[in-house]
Amino acid sequence: MDDEPRHLRGMVSLIRQLRPDAQVTAAKDGAAALEQVKQMCPEAILTDIRMPRMDGLAFLEKLKEEGIETKVVMISAYNLFEYAQMAVRHGAFDYLLKPVEIENVKHLLDRIDLQLSTESLQRKETEEMKHRLTLASSAYRSRLYLSWLNESLTPSEQEEMDKTEWLQGGGIVIYSELQFSRPDEEKISGLAYLQSLERGWSKLGKAMTILHNGLEDRSCAAVTVVRTPPLAPELERRVREIAASLSEELSTAGRLTHGIGPYCDSLSGGGPQAYRAAQTANERNFFECWDGLFYYDKSRPACDSPVPIDSERLFEALLGNEVEHAVDQCRSAFERLSDDGYAQPSLMKEQASLLLMKVKSRVHDLVDRQVGSLLTQASASLLQECDSYGRLLELLETSIREVYGALTQAQQDKNEIIVANCLRWIEEHAKEELTLERAAAHFFFNPSYFSTFIKSKTGRTFSEHVTAARMRRAKALLADNRLRIYEISAECGYQDTKYFCRVFKKHHGISPEAYKHTSLPERKRKE
Repeated sequence: MDDEPRHLRGMVSLIRQLRPDAQVTAAKDGAAALEQVKQMCPEAILTDIRMPRMDGLAFLEKLKEEGIETKVVMISAYNLFEYAQMAVRHGAFDYLLKPVEIENVKHLLDRIDLQLSTESLQRKETEEMKHRLTLASSAYRSRLYLSWLNESLTPSEQEEMDKTEWLQGGGIVIYSELQFSRPDEEKISGLAYLQSLERGWSKLGKAMTILHNGLEDRSCAAVTVVRTPPLAPELERRVREIAASLSEELSTAGRLTHGIGPYCDSLSGGGPQAYRAAQTANERNFFECWDGLFYYDKSRPACDSPVPIDSERLFEALLGNEVEHAVDQCRSAFERLSDDGYAQPSLMKEQASLLLMKVKSRVHDLVDRQVGSLLTQASASLLQECDSYGRLLELLETSIREVYGALTQAQQDKNEIIVANCLRWIEEHAKEELTLERAAAHFFFNPSYFSTFIKSKTGRTFSEHVTAARMRRAKALLADNRLRIYEISAECGYQDTKYFCRVFKKHHGISPEAYKHTSLPERKRKE
């Protein structure tokens, strides 16, 4: 800034020439410049000392008062030492004499750039140091509070915790667990998770949140200690509102649940017990009916009876093509076992695993070994790791349907083998007396069931298959022309030649004698 327009324009033009990328503005006096500085926060200012309304020295004083830090260079036509001394004393970065030479300005701008770069680096290093100190302090605090909650403090640490005044009052301990939606997706940072929880629960009173474990593949747990009055009904409503708000905030990361420990008249003395109770309470959030929030003091003794399901009835339903009935049996049984959400999740998983092992044992000899391996995997790992009741039922239903599919396929394969063997047996014994009863006895079936079975699998009755086999044999013998008609009739299982001829004609639309003659040209071509 300068009160002489010619000097002002010349300096602006020179700086823009030396620093084409820099943003340069001008002001005619100190007052106008001060308003611009407040809005733009420039890195450097070149100003004349003597100006109307507000001279350069007064301008420097104003900058100090406003707390504005920038590089101010004084420009003056007075080559007096006391002027320069006064400018530096007031905080000026440098002092230039008019007329200003280009080289001096260039050198000045280079010095300002160097100084700004140095200061920027120093600020960055300072911020990094502060960040490291913050992390170190946070890590120490987390370790200290976790040791307190787990009652494993050293004497010196206990002494330090005893000095924590805010823990002397009453409050609650909240155990929160974030179950990630998908292990392969990018997870929320531990810091962001802690900040969200602490910010939310601070609405109840002074709160501190620490990580209970690291960001594991499936979930991340945290503990929040809150200094608050006893949980009156209206405060419980507030807790639910905060929990719902946090769940919505973190919904993209996964499912958030909370276990609320009993109220402590003194957090310092009762905090560790409340922490364990809150952790136990959160286990009940395995059941979706609690909407992700469970109070420890709302618990009741759970029924630890075995799963009320007959595995043999389940197996019979699967064999009888009643898979939906089998699934309903399973769901109903586990619904009773859940005890309206008060059952131990470990009991639910244990009984589900036991059921799958029983099913595996029953189907071991009937299905492919791969199905048994899938059941073992579901029992040993998936059921143990599933994080909700709904997921447990889903895994059970999937396993039951896989078993049903394998049994159906195995039965179908077995039926196809039986049908193929039966048709081959008919072909091999076509000359003999073939009855439904004889065939059923041979394949260990009830005659009535065997008759229905053959018709359902092939679309033909047993007698139709016998006739078809005998007619194929008759055609071959007639074409061979080595036997007489009555001999062929006997070879095909017909003792009555006339009856044989009627059946042949009905089956092929031509008499055996006529067929023998029509096949003669073909025999000669082959010869």
